[in-house]
Parts: sequence; C-alpha cells; structure tokens
Amino acid sequence: MNMIARHWEAVRQALAADREREAGRSEMEETTFLPAAMEIVERPVSPTARMTTWVLLGGLLVTILWLSLGKVDVVASASGKIIPASNIQLVQPAEQGVVRRILVEDGQIVKKGQPLIVLDPTVSTAEATQAEKALETARLDAARGHAVLSALDGHGLHFVSPQKLPDDVTQMQIALARAQISQIEATIAAKVADTGAARAALAEAEVQAAKLKETLPLLDEQIAANEEMLAKGYVSKLRVIEMRRQRLASGRDRDAALQTARRARAQIEAAASTRDQARAEARANVLTDLNKAEAEAKLRAEELAKATLRSSLQVLRSPVDGTVSQLAVHTVGGVVEAAKPIMIVVPRGGRLVAEVRVFNRDAGGIRAGQPAAIKLEAYPFTRYGTVAGRIATISSDAVEDEHLGLVYVVYVDVTANAQDLQKRGIHISPGMAVTADIGTGRRSIMSYLLSPVQAMAHDAAREP
Repeated sequence: MNMIARHWEAVRQALAADREREAGRSEMEETTFLPAAMEIVERPVSPTARMTTWVLLGGLLVTILWLSLGKVDVVASASGKIIPASNIQLVQPAEQGVVRRILVEDGQIVKKGQPLIVLDPTVSTAEATQAEKALETARLDAARGHAVLSALDGHGLHFVSPQKLPDDVTQMQIALARAQISQIEATIAAKVADTGAARAALAEAEVQAAKLKETLPLLDEQIAANEEMLAKGYVSKLRVIEMRRQRLASGRDRDAALQTARRARAQIEAAASTRDQARAEARANVLTDLNKAEAEAKLRAEELAKATLRSSLQVLRSPVDGTVSQLAVHTVGGVVEAAKPIMIVVPRGGRLVAEVRVFNRDAGGIRAGQPAAIKLEAYPFTRYGTVAGRIATISSDAVEDEHLGLVYVVYVDVTANAQDLQKRGIHISPGMAVTADIGTGRRSIMSYLLSPVQAMAHDAAREP
C-alpha cells in the first residue's frame, strides 16, 4: 500500500508541475518573434497529439469492453435432406419375377393398395392350384374316414362333405366308404364263419360223448351178466372177451368225443377273440388313416396359404397414399430381382422434416426444442431466405457415415407457415438437399477470438 501511495503521489506532483509549466508558457503569438531556440522552448504543446492519444486510449477501452461484454451466436451447420416424417416407402418384389404390366409412371399420385406393377403369376398360380387340389383330396379322405368310423361304431354311414361338391363326387366318396366297410365286414364275417364251424363240431362231440356215456353202463351190466353165465357155462369165454373189447372201445370213443368238445370250445373262444381283434384292428386302421388324412389336410392348408400369399405378391401395391418416384422398371418382360427396390412412394400430406448429420464436436450443444434455420439448396437463402425449424430429436448414439465419419442424426421439424412459404415461392418436397444452422449457444467475442490462443497454450503446456 505504501508503494502504491508513493507512486500515486509522484504522478500527482508531476501533473501539477506540468500544469504550472503550461501556465507559465507564452501564447502562440508571443513566441513568434522569439529566436528560434527560444521559440521551440516557449511554444505551447499542440493539443492535437494529446487529444489523439486520449481518443486512441478511449477507443481501445471501448473495444476491450465490447469484446468482453459483446456476445455472438454459436451456430452448428449440418447438411442433409428433406424427408417425410413417416419415411419414404420402398416398393420391392418378394422374389425374382418377370414384369407383365407396368401400371404407373414417375410423379403419378396413387392410393394405398393400388396396383403398381404386375409380375408373371404362372408359377405361383400353378402352385396354388396344386395345393388347393391336394387340400381338397385330403379333406375328402378325412370326411370318408369319419363316415366309416361312424358306421363301425354302429351309428350308420353319414358322409359330411367338407365343402360344396358336385353330386357325382359326393356319391363316389360314399361308394368308396361303403366298399371299405364291406371289406371290413367280410373279414369279420370270415371270422364268424370259423366260429360257426367250431360250434357245430362242439355240438356233435357233445352228442357223441353223451351217447357213449349212456352206453357204457349198459355194456358194464352186459359184461357182468355174461361173466355170471360164463361161470355157469352158458356162454363162451370168447363172447365175454368180445364184450369187454367193445366196452374199452366205447370208453375210448367217449374220451375222444370229450377231447373233440374241448378242442371245439377252444376254437370257439379263439375265433371270438380273433373276430374282436379283427374288428379292433379294422377300427384302428380307420383311425390311423383318418389321422393321416387330417394331418395331410392341415399341411396342405398351410401350403395353400403360402401359395396364395405368393400369388398375391405377384401384384405390387402401394403401401400408402402418395406419389410414385424413382421408377426403375420400364420394360415389360424384364426381370426384377428379389428385395431390390424398383420404385419409392413418397407419402402424401405427411409432415416433412429435415434429416441432417451433425459432427461430434457440435452435438454436445444440441437439444430437442432448439430453433434452427433451414437453408434449401434449391432456393438460395440470399434470395429466398431461410425456413424456420425446430429440433425434434437427436440420435442417442453416433452412426458411421462413409464420408463424414461418426456423426449424430438430427431431425428438424419444418415449423414455417405454409402460406408464408407459398408467398415466398418456396415449395418443399422430399429429397431436397438442405443445410441446417442450429444455434448451440452464445459466447463473448473475446472468448471467440482467444479460443485458438487458449487451445495452442493448452497444447503447448504439455509435453508430447
């Protein structure tokens, strides 16, 4: 503080001495006739130099204040193009095909679902027809299986056609069902016939066994009586032996008849089991065929749906209301490649936005809702002015651009009044190249001028 006070006192004294010296100087006219050396000493100092110095100092001070307090807009320029908010719709074939008809031309207004190009449907139509016939056959087989199964279960033959068929086709299916049932019944009847033969053999054996059973006691009595008579000498021993032989033969015949009866019963049981098994096998076969027919019908239905879809895709239709653009097919009979765009449809009446790409260095200051000035290449801004816009969205991640490197995609809504644009002769359409000037903030002029110096100082202050 003492040093500052001393300096200030020295300045004050110097100024006071200067004023005294000026007060003691002679006027300009008085020094005119003095000797040259005295004239130079006594002539008052010209105020012009001092005034110039003060003006320069004042200008410098004002300039410094202006540079420090003045602000400039920081603007990020991003290039891009105008697109519909709902995006341009690509029209492309699902598979390779041959062009049969071209129904539109560039610039034509189309409605949603309107046919644009027709491809050759020969292959797809043939596949659809084949799948439809296969589905009809499978459904008829399934319906016939249901009818046969109903008849086997004792509910009668009821054929229900899966679709409207000619009477001759229906009658043919009913005849096939009856023939199948007749074949099954014939197999079962053969098993029943085997059962009848076994029952007849059983009855005959039982009758024979019963007859012999009644005969044997009588033979025993005859043998006993003849043995008594043999003891008295009334009959010969040979007669008794013969009667005993007859008794043994009748016993063997009775045993044989009983064995035949047992065998016949076993045959009856086996035949009944075989008949039931044949009926069950026949029903199982019908069920198996029915399941196969239903599975086949399901598969054929899927194939028909696929073929029908493929056939419908041979007619390329407009996905939205809009205008045809960039038509790439002009030759009937030409070949189009699968998934290759052959035209675009620009949605009509939709909101337009500017899709621009912002460098990483500018992305940090951009936020949704910020105003932007859109410059259209087709309408020089020096003549038509800029179009007002507002930031709608900014991508959350950078994307790789072939020419610009990593950039952020920003969508700018066109907020300018349509009537105002019309008065200015501006007609905005998709595809126009644009440059969007986006205000990212404000900074002092001094900061703007010194930023290169600060960057150099920052880089120079570090050892590489």
